[in-house]
Amino acid sequence: MSTTARAFWYRCLNEPSADFFPSLIVTVFLSLVIILNILEVVLGSLPGFREQMGDWVLIANICFVVVFAFEYLLRYWVAAETPHATHMTSGRKRWLYIRSPMGLIDLFSFLPLFLLLLLPGDAFGDLRILKLISMVRVLKLTRYSASLLMIARVFRENKNTLLAAGLVMMILMFIAATGIYIFEKVEQPEAFGSIPACLWWAVVTLTTVGYGDVTPITVGGQLFGALVMVCGVGIAAMPAGIFASSFVQLVREQEHERRRKLRIRRGQLEVVAGKNKEEEPSLHLSMSQSEQREVAYLVSEYGLTLDQATGVVSHFRH
Repeated sequence: MSTTARAFWYRCLNEPSADFFPSLIVTVFLSLVIILNILEVVLGSLPGFREQMGDWVLIANICFVVVFAFEYLLRYWVAAETPHATHMTSGRKRWLYIRSPMGLIDLFSFLPLFLLLLLPGDAFGDLRILKLISMVRVLKLTRYSASLLMIARVFRENKNTLLAAGLVMMILMFIAATGIYIFEKVEQPEAFGSIPACLWWAVVTLTTVGYGDVTPITVGGQLFGALVMVCGVGIAAMPAGIFASSFVQLVREQEHERRRKLRIRRGQLEVVAGKNKEEEPSLHLSMSQSEQREVAYLVSEYGLTLDQATGVVSHFRH
């Protein structure tokens, strides 16, 4: 196929937009297939469902594998059209897609299911691992949801901070597990007989979940447990605070960008866009492109009128 066809399919798969009808059709179709596949997994857990449906479940799974595999191959092919990596070869762009998080999700969305259909049930021993891996297909929906993309962007932009908070949490879990082991190992060897066994209590306590299935009974253990709870309130709230702050900031940025585009659509930048040449030809022709961008910035960012923004730029020009 030609490069034009490849560019067309790249836009269909990677630029979901209501303004481009083929992309909208592809997005709706793939989203519907993912939802149907998830629904099949959920209903398949009901007793007797697979027996009642018979071969229909097998046919549905074959269709899911075909669709997801074809999508993966198509995305591999169109990866050569990635616009932000123009300096790379087509092979390099495709390799980047293969090892990208979304590329791995696309691969594991059909590969375990394909193996389950192709090979006998005892080929892998416990098949629950393959079934669990195949559930990553749920993450494919992030491509088609602006809200999920926003959450993914928040995690990506704060990954170092969140990793640091996670490391602090892991250190405190180890300290909590070791401490409660020291206090409770003699009195409750069945519940706190080893540090790995105490990790369950440490996780539950530090995250302030508090199932209450195992609790310290010694005075030292109870005091230590209270200290762990107090620490857990602050530590567990740290990632949540980071995430919430970044999420609010991102929402504000997107709202600001939406308003800026709305102002442009309403014609506030007619001179800059060259649409008002007949009314103010001398003004438009006398301004360079950089000055026109400055006018656009003043109008969109500070809400100035065209006359005010042009006056400011003209003042500093002279």
